[in-house]
Amino acid sequence: MINKIIVIIGPTAVGKTHVSVELAKMLDSEIVSADSMQVYKGMNIGTAKISDFEMQGITHYMIDIVNPNENYSVSDYKSDAEKIIDSILLNNKVPIIVGGSGLYVNSLIYDLDFGKVKSDKKIRSYYANYCKTYGEDALYEKLQQIDPESAEKIHRNNIRRVIRALEVYDITGKKFSEINSNIRKPGSKYECILIGLFMDRKTLYERINKRVNEMISEGLVDEVKDLLDKGYDRNLISMKAIGYKEIIDYLEGRMSIEDSVKVLKRNTRRFAKRQYTWFKKDKNVKWFCIEDTNLINSTIDSIYDYLKTKI
Repeated sequence: MINKIIVIIGPTAVGKTHVSVELAKMLDSEIVSADSMQVYKGMNIGTAKISDFEMQGITHYMIDIVNPNENYSVSDYKSDAEKIIDSILLNNKVPIIVGGSGLYVNSLIYDLDFGKVKSDKKIRSYYANYCKTYGEDALYEKLQQIDPESAEKIHRNNIRRVIRALEVYDITGKKFSEINSNIRKPGSKYECILIGLFMDRKTLYERINKRVNEMISEGLVDEVKDLLDKGYDRNLISMKAIGYKEIIDYLEGRMSIEDSVKVLKRNTRRFAKRQYTWFKKDKNVKWFCIEDTNLINSTIDSIYDYLKTKI
């Protein structure tokens, strides 16, 4: 049985979906999503979830697997995704992993130890109550004080990760950043071929702004309103995702639709910058520029030629 997987990474809006589908057709492959928000059902427009039309008949996995109010950890993802990857490999196909969620990707290609520090319900409950009483900013400031390196990597709105970092510190006396310092430790059971996609920052930001405009025209506001009407609270991890929290602020009267869209574009651009910074640290990635859309087919052919030397 072959034991190789292709991993396509890059910032949001760079074009991973199109490139991966075209490569999957050329390689007779199947695609496994590594997007931490596309796992949620009903969150389609705001996560830029691939449509049936865009799939072009290529089988996609790890999309629409849990409800927005269900907890879904990196460890859960790793367990579920590996079962699918192994099944694809048994059929003598090379799986293509596609996504921009760094920890999801790394959980598959590196040896991440999720059981290193067990959870303590009392500590987690304490910090959850602290957050409710004093607010998210106060909770985040606690992390900044004890572990500024982790605070820099964990977004202040990702309350679950902030609490986990504080919990680990209370249990072990060690910073979360120290325990997870070797985030790219070799040891995956797969042989990974890493492909990175990039383009000029100005071009990427223009694509992001255009995508946000398209999301609004496609009905993002109605999608978020429907989720709220179904009882999905704004404090859920899923509803704190970029594209949802900004629209919630509009729906709940905290800002105008114009300001909400402006903040959404800004937050997405900042997110893309963080993604690129994360992936650039990995020296195992072979990078391809896909800035010129007129040459996209040629670039895909170049990626295909490169992959054929590795498979």
